[in-house]
Amino acid sequence: METSNDKLERRLYSHDLAPLPKEMDLIFKTMPDSVVRPQYTQDVIQIVRKAISTNKPIVPRGSGTWGLGGSVPVKGGIVVDMTAMNKIISIDDQNLIVTAQPGITWKALADALDAKGYFLPCYPSSSPAATLGGWIGTGGTGIGAYKYGSAGDIVRDLEVVLPTGKVIHTGDKYVPQNGGGPNLNWLFVGSEGTLGIVTEVTMTILPKPEEFRPVSYSFADLKMLTPALKRLARSGVAPMHIMFSDKAHFDYLRAIGKHAPEVGALVTCALTGTKASVDMEEKALDEIMAGAGAKKEPKELADHEWAERNYEFRLREMGVGAIPGEILIPINRFDAVLDGTRKIIQQLKLKAPMIGTVADQNTVMLMPYYLTDEHKLVASTAAMGFAKRLGDLAFENGGRPVGLGIFFAGNLAKYRGKEGAGLIRDIKKVIDPYEIMNPGKMVETGTRYGISIPAFLMNFGMHMMGSVKRILPRDKIGEKEIAKLKK
Repeated sequence: METSNDKLERRLYSHDLAPLPKEMDLIFKTMPDSVVRPQYTQDVIQIVRKAISTNKPIVPRGSGTWGLGGSVPVKGGIVVDMTAMNKIISIDDQNLIVTAQPGITWKALADALDAKGYFLPCYPSSSPAATLGGWIGTGGTGIGAYKYGSAGDIVRDLEVVLPTGKVIHTGDKYVPQNGGGPNLNWLFVGSEGTLGIVTEVTMTILPKPEEFRPVSYSFADLKMLTPALKRLARSGVAPMHIMFSDKAHFDYLRAIGKHAPEVGALVTCALTGTKASVDMEEKALDEIMAGAGAKKEPKELADHEWAERNYEFRLREMGVGAIPGEILIPINRFDAVLDGTRKIIQQLKLKAPMIGTVADQNTVMLMPYYLTDEHKLVASTAAMGFAKRLGDLAFENGGRPVGLGIFFAGNLAKYRGKEGAGLIRDIKKVIDPYEIMNPGKMVETGTRYGISIPAFLMNFGMHMMGSVKRILPRDKIGEKEIAKLKK
């Protein structure tokens, strides 16, 4: 087990995908006191026991590919970097399960399974960097979810070190949880590292399909996709994955020298199954998309888009920040939310392309992202009001934002209702009696002073950030690159 107290290294752990301005240290103690990298479950147990005896907060962390501060300290303490626990324990051919440590990346695991003729039913778009434990902790809805379910659906069992130092297994490796009391797997899936530290994961795997085929269709505008999605969701066609991007996204990609289609919008579907079933699904999909006014694109384009599925935010190569918003909305409200999102983008004077996926037969995950200069405190912080407005838009249309972390812990009652949120807080207190496990997240917005920021005050502050952005000059990030492209 390795421990580091180096100041520069500790500073690297004071942010995640969305770096925080240094001024945020006035509210949160984002720099940990130490960073520990365990290799075995017993190491994690020792870390927890030490934290209890010294009353130090613990913050579990994977690769930090999330952007809501879930793996960032608010009271300092010990960051437990799980990336050294990155071994595959077993691939069970007989029971079609894999058991691995939580610090392995999804891509590394997928590559190992692929070599043996298996594949993961669901994984994050950030799979080259995201770890098993990190993405399960966020309750991820990713690639493969439309056909095979989300992160929690493929989990069979978790080994978890609780905040008391005890170790539990949450499920049965070989059979479903039905009829065995409450499903403890789901207690920890989406808990954002606030209830314990996952040290081992067992998941369902599948034999590689006979045929895997991406197909792409272009539209004049993203709104034209809505009728196709409604019809697709009620058809017998079940793509493994459905993803889409608008014109602004592709304009930016071409501006930094990447290959990208010149279209108003593009949707790519990945089909899996036997060759005969995929042929049949592709034919039905062609009819659905053509009926909505789409043009089928060449196979080469579809293959390219699929190869790029893990790199939505290549725009960071411009040297600026690319901060995403994520909301889940019903398909029948897609048009209204697109209009509302475009209005917010215009009001806040942002540059915000729109990408997204279809999570299930009734749900779209919309992920607009905006470019910001992380070195300009006022503009960068004010732009965070975009996420607040986007979340409010989702609530108004029967959906919700994705994730809680530090900044959106005030949404817990909106997600689960007042009584439901109270129950979750009670569960947290029972499981974490010493209040050491990733405090100040999910159930509260904690501060370095031990005082929680009330939900209404945090929401008001996020809203005011957006109001400040409305009076600032229009963002010009990326305009020079786009202008060069047009010449």
